[in-house]
Amino acid sequence: MTAAGEGANAQGADGMYVGIDVGGSAIKGGLVTRRGELILEDARRTPVEAGRAGIVEAIADLAVTLIDSSRSPVIGVGIGSAGAIDPDTGSVSRATDNLPGWTGTPLAELLAERTGLPVKVDNDVHAAALGEAWTGAAKTYDSFVFVALGTGVGGALTSRGRIIHGFRGTAGEIGHMLIKPDGLLCNCGQRGCWEQYTSGTALNRMAKEIEGFWDSHLLFKRFAEGDSRAVEAVDSFVKDLATGLVSLQNVFGPEAIIIGGGLAQSSILWWESLEHRLKEMTTLPVTIIAAKLGNRAGVIGAARLAKGI
Repeated sequence: MTAAGEGANAQGADGMYVGIDVGGSAIKGGLVTRRGELILEDARRTPVEAGRAGIVEAIADLAVTLIDSSRSPVIGVGIGSAGAIDPDTGSVSRATDNLPGWTGTPLAELLAERTGLPVKVDNDVHAAALGEAWTGAAKTYDSFVFVALGTGVGGALTSRGRIIHGFRGTAGEIGHMLIKPDGLLCNCGQRGCWEQYTSGTALNRMAKEIEGFWDSHLLFKRFAEGDSRAVEAVDSFVKDLATGLVSLQNVFGPEAIIIGGGLAQSSILWWESLEHRLKEMTTLPVTIIAAKLGNRAGVIGAARLAKGI
């Protein structure tokens, strides 16, 4: 368990919130103040081999550990989980095999039983967007789109400070916008999905098509060195990324598009090119901003769920 921010001295008498971010490899959690300060962090490995019961147990153990570590009363628990989440019930509507048996899990109910506290649950990307809205790059915006570039591409649509959930929490699946009809087959069953061209998985595939031993990290290294093959691949990535961003701007009309996720860590190499491409594609004022909270956004945003919007 690690301290963050001002440490234990930051814990106030006005109560704390536990935020938990559930992913396929790790479950991260933290104690968060009413002002959105993350003051204590902890994590567990996601025991996927133990199935639903084991994953729920790991989440509950982390939550209880954080609650017991707080010097101030913990008022509620928020959870951001991979998969589509029904925000009204806190249950998992749909999930991939990255979390075995996760579909149908009544997560809010099970964690409320274990912690004795109110529990709110939403999708992990939605939680990250709330974190950026609370204390990160989006805190001055009333309406924005959060784009998470990682293994896949996730998204969250926000308006007037609230997530637009759609039917049973399924809105924001922006990675499955079709940008190339009859294009590459996606694991969702469609062809030509945005994430097949703009995700970390896509970049790894593009890298290996150049040299079998390349990955996305080496692709960006060669790009920075001016390798023509890498430049062509990254230019293609930027063009496809811009295509999707323009569509989001046209459909949703946000004040800004916040770009985060693990792939955004490489954005120093392609951000200027992306801005240039956007100006070429549209006369719309597409404002793109880099996320600020990194991998802590989900924990802070989950705590925001618990606090209430």
